[in-house]
Amino acid sequence: MGNSHCLKGKGVDLSQGPPKRKRDVVQIPAVIETPLAPAENASSSSGCDSNVKYPVHDLNPTCNSNNPNLTIIFFHGIAFGTNDEWKETWTTCPSNNTEECICWPEKWLPEDLNNDVRILSLSYDSRIVASVHNDVIGIGKNLIQSLITNSRYQSLWDGPVALVAYSSGGLVLKSFMVEAHKHVYQRSKNGLDDEIHKCCETFLNNVKGVIFYGVPHSGGTQSLSKYFTWQYQRINMLNKYATQPGFSKKLEIFNSEMEYLSMDFKNAVHEDLNIYAFGEGLPLDENWGILVPYASATRLSNNDHYKIEDANHLTICKPPNKDHPSYYLLLKCLKICMEVMQG
Repeated sequence: MGNSHCLKGKGVDLSQGPPKRKRDVVQIPAVIETPLAPAENASSSSGCDSNVKYPVHDLNPTCNSNNPNLTIIFFHGIAFGTNDEWKETWTTCPSNNTEECICWPEKWLPEDLNNDVRILSLSYDSRIVASVHNDVIGIGKNLIQSLITNSRYQSLWDGPVALVAYSSGGLVLKSFMVEAHKHVYQRSKNGLDDEIHKCCETFLNNVKGVIFYGVPHSGGTQSLSKYFTWQYQRINMLNKYATQPGFSKKLEIFNSEMEYLSMDFKNAVHEDLNIYAFGEGLPLDENWGILVPYASATRLSNNDHYKIEDANHLTICKPPNKDHPSYYLLLKCLKICMEVMQG
């Protein structure tokens, strides 16, 4: 296990609770999206597979290099009923309340990493992630096609890669890595040496860091299960799950499946992979409490892990400024990933 740190943001007034978010005025800068599905949206020269299901968004299109110093891939969590869950997850509103809300990976990381980084954000329906375990596996399998074996991105896997996930997105990340490992292991076992094998092996070997924000590696609390249920009902899109008999039982089973997924993930990654974790220090409010306990959030970390004392489960992935530990420590982790490859 790595070292544990408890940290608060610099210059953040906590007297009235966590910083307020101006969600009603969220404005996201223009993002160049590279949708990989459905097939009719893609040109014949794009290298898109007709079976690919999930879009990949390029957050730093000005980085034209096919061999950047680092490729960073973001996995979003459950959002508040928006069709752009990835935007909602990675949007923050500056703590000074004078600036517009921004997609911080798009705005800040190119500035602080000399613009020589590819920043990709995946898109999938995370609301089904926490309802049926097989859907997590399905997403992981489809991401192999959307990302690893897609000709548009294959050149990136020759350089260092870092993966960043929030909440239920961490389950997708782990499933993604496990499925890639299965491709390598099963094909090696059967003496196969095809393109999928090569792409997955290269990708896994060059993933130099994984950063988790509030991911329930050991299952969540009862509050987390209730929160998932409340989210489904609130957005009125997955009532077919929430109103089914035994829905709570499904969540209990899913919590146990998280344990197996975590074990499979540990077996899928190389021993020297740097795994960092951020845990929430505040309850969501007086009714919900802490959604993901610190021990669960940091369970898989083999490097430093951090408790962000002034963040709850919703704000842990939304640093209010660059001086906040949930950002500057991520930046530190990403720079280490770059140095590992250069070394």
